[in-house]
Amino acid sequence: MTRKIYRTAQGRQVDLGSLQLQYENIRAVGNMGVNSRGDILDADNRPISTRNQQVAKQYQRQVTNVSDTPVSKNKRSAPIKADIPTPPEDFDDTFEKVELESPTIPESVAPTTGLAAAIARAREVKQEPMKSPRQLAQSGKINRV
Repeated sequence: MTRKIYRTAQGRQVDLGSLQLQYENIRAVGNMGVNSRGDILDADNRPISTRNQQVAKQYQRQVTNVSDTPVSKNKRSAPIKADIPTPPEDFDDTFEKVELESPTIPESVAPTTGLAAAIARAREVKQEPMKSPRQLAQSGKINRV
């Protein structure tokens, strides 16, 4: 006897454990294609692989993928080998800071439509603080009802 006995709102007793055992071989509702035990079923409701087989397969996949090299917890204990090429003798490693000028496009060449024009217009937008409804009403941009 199972311990999954519940009382309904009408006072009847329902034994969910016996219901699970009674319907464990019937396809479960949903799109997974399994029964209530977790067995994978084919189109004719025959089990393709049982839940125990699936668990054993997953366990073997995890156990066999373990690498043989030990993992070091301390990063300094494992030496790092780096093949850094040495620069040639005539290599000059002094750098100068060069400032680039922002390109300006003449109006005759600037595009008037498309993505480039939209980006160009976005650069020319002047941001202003938002006005309150009272300020909009005073400026005459809102119609009062």
